[in-house]
Amino acid sequence: MNAIELVDGAMKKAETIRPKVGGFPYLAECLREAGVLKNVWTLPAGQSTFWTVAGVISLTNAPMLTGFQEVATFDREALIKALRADQAGKTTFPEFLSATWEAGVIDYEANFEKRIVTYRGAQGEEYVEAYPAVTIA
Repeated sequence: MNAIELVDGAMKKAETIRPKVGGFPYLAECLREAGVLKNVWTLPAGQSTFWTVAGVISLTNAPMLTGFQEVATFDREALIKALRADQAGKTTFPEFLSATWEAGVIDYEANFEKRIVTYRGAQGEEYVEAYPAVTIA
């Protein structure tokens, strides 16, 4: 199985079992079990890169913005608010991305082996949050 098939299959599996509330750990565990080591989202470009046991792949989504844009100052409290709203099932993924961008996040890295996500600002700021392990049936 190549890296594209690996990631695509894991994402499709996650779609069938992921609950609306608190669903990220289920997606993350499906990816981890499939052999995805980490994922980096680059905002606002909409680019997602996956490091897997089968290689590295990149997925380019529609960019959030076009042209020159100022990067907001990193706002830890606004980021945490965006995370909690997403974890409560109150936002869609595009709304989550928009809220993290508005909180000054330029990229984030999900490390599936360590079960942590690191959110980064333009001046080297970071916020690291662990997520719980879940069991996929």
